[in-house]
Amino acid sequence: MRKLFLIIMLVASCMLYASGWHIGGEAGYALNFLSTKTVWPNTYYRPGHGIEASFIAEYDINDSLSLSTGLRYIEKSFIYHHENSGITYAGYMEMDHFLELPLSIRYSYSFGDLSVFIGAGGYIGIWFLAQSFGMNFSASETPDNTLIENSNGDIMELTDSDNLFEAGLLAETGVSWTVADDIRLDFTLRYEGNLTSLVRNYQENAVHRYNDTLSFSAGCLVPIGGKR
Repeated sequence: MRKLFLIIMLVASCMLYASGWHIGGEAGYALNFLSTKTVWPNTYYRPGHGIEASFIAEYDINDSLSLSTGLRYIEKSFIYHHENSGITYAGYMEMDHFLELPLSIRYSYSFGDLSVFIGAGGYIGIWFLAQSFGMNFSASETPDNTLIENSNGDIMELTDSDNLFEAGLLAETGVSWTVADDIRLDFTLRYEGNLTSLVRNYQENAVHRYNDTLSFSAGCLVPIGGKR
């Protein structure tokens, strides 16, 4: 994984000294799906919502191919829901915060100022923060059997059993519109699939969890170093 990180950094550095590349930023919405092979009775994981924001550097290899990298902040959340014969209820949203370094190769087809593109690649990242929202409990022994909310964005401690390093594959598609002087507006639909678990192999029966994330973002890129 260290070699992959060095390769991505080398590619990004080369792009900074070459002509025919763009830099810019994008922001958007992320929908995350948590998956696990271990399913407990009356326990469900539902998709969670978040945002993403990125700095982008894209190098144009030729008129059709480009390399895209950058630094991405993304929120990957899920909703945990548990019932026990209708007596006990617990439900909360966990929002995990990541910094990622993606690298993808894109193929685009132009229709004048408008072009469509598809891309594929990979990413590495660091899980640096976790928050909980909700964490509601209702038990039969409470006087009025009401929900008690005891968490609203509380920081969750990351432990030795958490795998703070992530790596995965990505696929993307979108449209790009050149507005003036090679300045582009990009609209991107992206899928990220984890290859690494959120849980370390700290014990034989560790319950591994994986993120699959769909995101939609809009961004603006400006040319640096002149046109190719």
